[in-house]
Amino acid sequence: MLPENWEAVQTFQRCSRQWRFSGMGGPVGLDVTAITSVLSLYPLPPAEQLERLDQVQLIERGALSVMNQPRH
Repeated sequence: MLPENWEAVQTFQRCSRQWRFSGMGGPVGLDVTAITSVLSLYPLPPAEQLERLDQVQLIERGALSVMNQPRH
């Protein structure tokens, strides 16, 4: 992992219990309210909070692509 991504990974991990699911289906994403609550704990200017949110959502998309793969 690149050092510049470390804080985004830490934020993602702090949100790891905030997955939302579709009915009886698999996960559809993290609760954005939970992500923004975690981000509010960091002393970041608003622009950097938005950048961190974007980074976390990129990680989220990658995680979803793995979690929603068909199991054999």
